[in-house]
Amino acid sequence: MRRITLLIALLGAVAVAGPSARAATPASYAAVLEQIKSGPVIRAIINRTRGDIEIKFRDLSEWEAFYPRGAQPELQRLLRARHIRVLFAARPHPVTVRHATVHHHLRYIAAAVLVALLVIGVILFVYSRGRPGSRRTDAVPPGR
Repeated sequence: MRRITLLIALLGAVAVAGPSARAATPASYAAVLEQIKSGPVIRAIINRTRGDIEIKFRDLSEWEAFYPRGAQPELQRLLRARHIRVLFAARPHPVTVRHATVHHHLRYIAAAVLVALLVIGVILFVYSRGRPGSRRTDAVPPGR
């Protein structure tokens, strides 16, 4: 009974703790720009395909905002001027579909080997029986 109670308490503690990862808080571009200029930002991730920037603060909280078209060079200049680490999100690679390799030639080789073995078997069978007509059942053995 004690073990069950201890197990339930342990599972409850783990469930209450939950995952420590937090999602980025949506913010306006003006607020993110202001934080880049004067806030405690330690890192920025620029996603060119989506057109958004995610900044991380010293307290490990994150903000995310979509920047206007053409604002990326200014963002990079401001981040570089403040010596803030900048990462770029990788662009998604196009998915290439690989078709299954068809091995028809292996089937043809296997069929040719089977036919060759069949022909050899027929030749050996015919050879082992001897020439037709060489065995006479009505002939009298020599010497009688």
